[in-house]
Amino acid sequence: MHKKLHKDHAVSAKCDGESWYVANKVDDTIELCEQHTTEKLTMFCEDHEQLLCQLCLLLKHRQCSKVFTLAEQAKSNPQRIPLVQVTKGIEKSQKRLKDMVDRGKENIKSLKASYEQICEEILDERRRINENLDRLQQNTIRELQSIHERLNNSIEDDTKRCLECISKLKIFGAKLKDNILPERTFITLRKCIDQTAAADSLLKSMIKNDGTDIKFQPNRELIQCHADCTDLGKIIIGEPQHNVDPKKIVSIEEKSEYNVRTASDKYKCSITGICTTSNGDLVIADCHNNCVKLLNQAYKVIDQVQLPTCPWSMCSISSVEIAVTVSKYIADALNGIHFLRVDGGKIIRKQVLKMNHACYGIAHVDAEVFVTSGTALYEYTMDGRLVKKLYEDSTGIYRVVGVGVSPDGKMIYVTGSSKGMLCTLTRDGTVTATLQDPAFKHGILTANIHVAATGQVFVFGGNSISQVDTVGKTILNTISVDIAKPASVYFNEETRKLIVGFWSHDNINEFKTKTVPTF
Repeated sequence: MHKKLHKDHAVSAKCDGESWYVANKVDDTIELCEQHTTEKLTMFCEDHEQLLCQLCLLLKHRQCSKVFTLAEQAKSNPQRIPLVQVTKGIEKSQKRLKDMVDRGKENIKSLKASYEQICEEILDERRRINENLDRLQQNTIRELQSIHERLNNSIEDDTKRCLECISKLKIFGAKLKDNILPERTFITLRKCIDQTAAADSLLKSMIKNDGTDIKFQPNRELIQCHADCTDLGKIIIGEPQHNVDPKKIVSIEEKSEYNVRTASDKYKCSITGICTTSNGDLVIADCHNNCVKLLNQAYKVIDQVQLPTCPWSMCSISSVEIAVTVSKYIADALNGIHFLRVDGGKIIRKQVLKMNHACYGIAHVDAEVFVTSGTALYEYTMDGRLVKKLYEDSTGIYRVVGVGVSPDGKMIYVTGSSKGMLCTLTRDGTVTATLQDPAFKHGILTANIHVAATGQVFVFGGNSISQVDTVGKTILNTISVDIAKPASVYFNEETRKLIVGFWSHDNINEFKTKTVPTF
């Protein structure tokens, strides 16, 4: 109807709001006070640099010495406030505000994406919990079935022996009543006495086990743990991720050294694994002394547990749980993964998963652990079931030793210390990149890779530590160390410190670091 009745009117689309014509009626509001909306602006206070209406003057500016009428101020304005400068300032502010509006729209999209991703992560966490509960249920049912079968077989065996005993006693009793030769009577009598004694012994053992039942005692610790939890995880309003960009180069600054040898150590230390706990304590593996040590934040050894043979590598399973590979140089009954828990300043042994191959490097993500054997990379569930062999290089010894996993679990990095090779794999084992460099070569069998929680990839050789890009194709930075043969590296993302352990050296080095972006 507007097109028919008011053809001479200019019509703008709703989306073109910035170009709408502003009528004089609307424009008249510019002369009104923003605080007292019915009062016209009549004065200007230079003391506070504010436009005033009569009410503003009476209520807040009666004591001001430099209050002028708008007419007086307008006469002197051209000399003091250049219009061109103000116009440029308006344009600049409008542009910055427009940019911020655009950024706000992008932030809303990003926030929505984060929301959806976190919802998926919550579901994944619930699935992992369900999988663990299913595993616990299966283990408990297997134990129940084993105990039930053992007790049932025992009862059936005792019942069978009872019936056999009854049969023999019945036969012997009948023969005693027969008129037989004295010698046969004596033999039968003797057998009756022996069988009666056997029956008494059987009855005693059966009475002791009579009424044996099985009961279920719930894991109160697990129930209490769930009861104590209020959520599946904390929702954190995070800072922009530029502070933890895995592409940032880590460079070292100040160095400190700490001695970690204890009185019970028979040999020089060889620190082949480093992890941290939730309270900032350090857990280290000492290969030469076949042990794991717990260090406080002052790097003092506060606990130590012995292992059956050499620990080669370790990784964090949770904020208080550690997994350590223990192995001889060949497949052996001692080869396996030892799970340890740190609680109250003590290292507590949890469980051991036996492996039928040598175990060197180890990494953990989700509900799986990745273990190297020197020639292959295996993926296992947390209860030791083999998922698959992900990668193999049997062209020589120690071609598959170190392993690390990206924080999102999408990329797996494998190193061979003898060949100086880094291979990058996808989660299904597909090789996406290989990088060979003399700096990666190590003269000693070493799981020579560390992937930080912030995503940085470190590969170390005989005299240096190399930071590699996350796709495994380029060395970003090389850090020289003044002690030969690094045996382990750990980057603490919270303290921004790089910790390095060495072969046949009692000290570990701590470096303060700074990160710089790559260009």
